[in-house]
Amino acid sequence: MMKRQWVLPRIAKKVAVMLTAVLLLTLTNGFNWNTQMTEAAGTTPVERYGQLSVKNGKLVDKNGKPVQLKGISSHGVQWYGDLINEDSMKWLRDDWGISLFRVALYTKEDGYISNPSLKDKVKEAIEAAQKLGLYVIIDWHILSDGDPNIYKNEAKAFFNEFATQYGHLPNVIYELANEPNGKVNWDNQIRPYALEVSQVIRAKDPDNIIIAGTGTWSQDVHDAANNPLPDKNTMYTVHFYAGTHGQYLRDRIDNALNKGVGVFVTEWGTSDASGDGGPFLNESKVWTDFMASRGISWANWSLADKEEVSAALLPEADRKGGWPDSQLSASGKFVKQAILEDTSNHGDGSGIVLQYRTADTNNKDNAIRPVFNIKNTGKAAVKLSDLKIRYYYTDESKQAQQFFLDWAKIGNGKVTATFVTLPNPKAKADKYVEISFTDAAGSIQPGEESGEIKSRIHAVNWSNFDEANDYSYGADQTAFADWDHATVYNQGKLVWGIQP
Repeated sequence: MMKRQWVLPRIAKKVAVMLTAVLLLTLTNGFNWNTQMTEAAGTTPVERYGQLSVKNGKLVDKNGKPVQLKGISSHGVQWYGDLINEDSMKWLRDDWGISLFRVALYTKEDGYISNPSLKDKVKEAIEAAQKLGLYVIIDWHILSDGDPNIYKNEAKAFFNEFATQYGHLPNVIYELANEPNGKVNWDNQIRPYALEVSQVIRAKDPDNIIIAGTGTWSQDVHDAANNPLPDKNTMYTVHFYAGTHGQYLRDRIDNALNKGVGVFVTEWGTSDASGDGGPFLNESKVWTDFMASRGISWANWSLADKEEVSAALLPEADRKGGWPDSQLSASGKFVKQAILEDTSNHGDGSGIVLQYRTADTNNKDNAIRPVFNIKNTGKAAVKLSDLKIRYYYTDESKQAQQFFLDWAKIGNGKVTATFVTLPNPKAKADKYVEISFTDAAGSIQPGEESGEIKSRIHAVNWSNFDEANDYSYGADQTAFADWDHATVYNQGKLVWGIQP
């Protein structure tokens, strides 16, 4: 900052003295100026977002604006409870940028059922989160006891106690059953359990978010979407591990979102489903991009220094935070960066869905023929001139590109395009075509669509492409379907799709 010299009036002199004192504190006591200023300015996550609720399947803040929370889950409090404390959570807030902490209270595995005093660690986490302005998930972590009804009475008593004691706080989130599994399904076992426990919570806490687990280790969200709970502020969890779970599970999530059901990923890992293969960081990036594009909140597994891939810390890491990158695992470094990434361009709830089909299944000829349709699933009209579609591909010709519009329902003269070479080429993309719309294209009303936009791309020398190597190309996609390998931007903000 440039310095100026002037004569200070009396008040300014007092301010100068105070700033000098702060500077001395900084030099002598390690005072964290940035943290204190953040807290004084009212910018902790809870101060920013306040009371959460669910609106049209989206998690929204006190002003009804969609919000994506990102954070980390503890491992079992019976094993790694010493990593759960105000100091470590403060470090995660200030250094990693978390807005969410999940505290995992196992029921079995030497957990709560055999040692009820473990709930005191959950209370410690809640009270630390309250002080730090973080959201906190109270996770009733069933696992080997696959049917949540086995300890339903204990669950009801537990959630009654916690809703009574903490339900007045705006930062508490209740996760009713971590991973139902085995011979249980949504309609017969999980939904009746969730309904009964939810009613216990709602008797004491009418407002805070409830999250229901789903079948097959919380992967059967499609079943919940077909028969959701009546409570308007309930969401449904999906758990994934990047080395095991892929596109089929993202399709299930999109199916649920398209039905207006809220999804919250309360646990995911960079490893395979065992917690100890990998890390699969490329696959993890696909998932974090997907969740960002949909505005899905998440907690990574896990805050532990266990010798397994999914643990964020290396063995013997400090118990109270302050971890340099040298104390983070490969997974921990990846997750920290994923949390720190700006999500302001994602999940803004515009309700835009891009559909795609290919008009040419010959992937070795001289034309790329993507066909698009834009759907508005939101509640407000969207101006087409605010939208841009990006289709990503590899340009084998290294020539200038030509764009032709074969037909558009809105009118050919209302569609334009430009070509952009990626400054950092990807494995299946070094270029994209960006399709734009003029003001004359008008708007898409809620529940309506743009209609077909049939485009064609050639190199100026009419040489052949190899579309098999193109990120956005779908060889078998001959009928319109939702397509997340092309992206849509609304006024410059990513609202649909996953970038390569």
